[in-house]
Amino acid sequence: MHPSKLWSKTTEPTSYEQIYQYVEQALDECSAFIDDAENDYFQGSPTLSITASTNQFTNRPLSVITLQAWSQPLNKLREARLLHDIRNGKTIRELLSEAKTGTLYGPVTNESVSLMKRILDKTTEQLYSKIPIIIDKITDLMNLMEQYFLSFYEIEHIQDIIQNKRKEKVPDEYLETAYTYEKSRWLHMFEVNKFLKILREIPQRVEDVKGVALSTLSKESQELALRCDCTSLSYILILPECYYEARQALDSLRTWLSEDTKYNDFIQTSLKLLEEKYLEAKKAFEMNKTQLSQIERRAESHRFQLNKLEQENEINEKKYEEFETRLNVKEREYISKRLTYEVYEEQLNKFIQKSKETPDNTDNHVVIEKFQKDLKQLSKELPKLKSHVDAIQTRINYFQKRKDELIEMRHESKKLEQEIQLVLEDKILKENYFNRTQNCRDIIRNIYKCRKTNDLPQKIFYDLPVQIKHCGENEDDYLSRAIRLISKYIGRDWNRFYWQLPFYPTRGQEEISKDIKHINEKYQRGDVFQDQAMDALTKWRRFHTRAKVDDLIHGLEQIRRFDIIQIIERRVLKPKHSLNVDQEEIDPRKKEIEDLNRKLNRLFDKIRSGTISTRDTYVYSTMGLDPLRPSTKSASLSRASDLNSVRSISANLEKSLDD
Repeated sequence: MHPSKLWSKTTEPTSYEQIYQYVEQALDECSAFIDDAENDYFQGSPTLSITASTNQFTNRPLSVITLQAWSQPLNKLREARLLHDIRNGKTIRELLSEAKTGTLYGPVTNESVSLMKRILDKTTEQLYSKIPIIIDKITDLMNLMEQYFLSFYEIEHIQDIIQNKRKEKVPDEYLETAYTYEKSRWLHMFEVNKFLKILREIPQRVEDVKGVALSTLSKESQELALRCDCTSLSYILILPECYYEARQALDSLRTWLSEDTKYNDFIQTSLKLLEEKYLEAKKAFEMNKTQLSQIERRAESHRFQLNKLEQENEINEKKYEEFETRLNVKEREYISKRLTYEVYEEQLNKFIQKSKETPDNTDNHVVIEKFQKDLKQLSKELPKLKSHVDAIQTRINYFQKRKDELIEMRHESKKLEQEIQLVLEDKILKENYFNRTQNCRDIIRNIYKCRKTNDLPQKIFYDLPVQIKHCGENEDDYLSRAIRLISKYIGRDWNRFYWQLPFYPTRGQEEISKDIKHINEKYQRGDVFQDQAMDALTKWRRFHTRAKVDDLIHGLEQIRRFDIIQIIERRVLKPKHSLNVDQEEIDPRKKEIEDLNRKLNRLFDKIRSGTISTRDTYVYSTMGLDPLRPSTKSASLSRASDLNSVRSISANLEKSLDD
């Protein structure tokens, strides 16, 4: 593969690789420029021969070696002026003026005076020539990275967060990749701006009366001063401080570059993880919905049977009282006749015994026959009475059994209501988790689509909005349908129509003419007008980054093809309008349901946190359970009773939440 062509920043980039190469090269050039400025400051001095020869035998940095060589003559020069420290240019100019007139308090050498004059000249020169160039290079580079290195994720009040002016809100764990990179972007820009601010303020601080105190320099510069015995010579550390701050800014930009090159891979990994989480959450949610539906159907069936049993029990209670009365009467009758039978039987036995003793007594025979006749009659009636009593008792037992079954079914109904309550709560939790994973997945997917769009660098270069192609019906679908209709009916007018179409970025007449010539050469035989028109409109859609149906209609008006405009209005625009109207009117309860779901989530949060106890949630525990009707496909979403039920539940929830 041939190496990609280097980008010049003023031309349209073809890929992010070009931008990465440009940024890396610009960082290297800026770093080399800082190194050259540092070498010019440290090596172009009278001590050059000393530092160069010393540097061959040691691994110490050039700055350390040079400053150690400078410290002794410069400190003697400072002591000759009786100065506590040298921290601004005015002090040095006065010192050099007194050295020239010979009014110093101590002896000084020409080398030390020349060294101090050179440091003053180099510092002044670089602060007003090279340091502004470094600032401009870093600023341009940061602006370029801010323009192209995008996370496509927005954090509210991010500037206040990175400056610790506002408490950071913990993001969703599934959005941590996008959140971390977006926050890192702003941190890098904040740090670079902080370093640039220091660089911009140094020239003013150098000429200020207070000068640049050692304590105001960075920790690294203070350590360098201690190491090189330059604690009273803070002025000579001004340029090293500038080099250090500039390198810190470059390091931050390099880190940002490295993070952006890895961002796509991290987003792709997060998207794969979220796809798995989404499928798991969807499966769990669907299973829970099925479980809830089964329990609700079972509860509905149980409630139907319970209602029937309740009605039956009302009738049975009346019969129960009637049968109890009849049972008492029959039992008394049966007991009475039974006792009579036993008494008659006993008397019969006595008279039979007497008849044996006095067989000639006719009265005994008459009495015996009477008792026998009565006993025979009673023996016939007693079994019938017994069976009648048993039948009534059986019926009463049946009524009691049905009553016991009713009590048991009521108890079972309460258990089913509790079970539905638990499953419903679990369903809401799983639904919230499913919606959360779906929302996070959509966000990460949109970020990935934005970052992986082939023409993203071009859209950023031309300052165009980056649009995501969502699934389902959208503007692109309507545009595709309009293009197909135009290709079918445009005929030989396709080339005139192509001349009337707009392009953004703008394309010249020569390029449009080449397009038409290429399409004419590509299709030469047969009825090829439809293929030519489709090829031309596809090319237009690819080159015109703001393509929409209105552009096609305007072009058709220019060539006076109003017949095709009518077809587009009838087949594309009118169905689009009706679809939007239907989508707006599909569910009039949507707002109430969303409010109810939001309040339920707040209620569950209070229950989990212990703010309220579960006994305070009775209003919610009966929601949707009494009465519960089986769901059917023909049920209307806009039924007035359902809407009133939702509103009443919402009002009760508001009251419970306020309590």
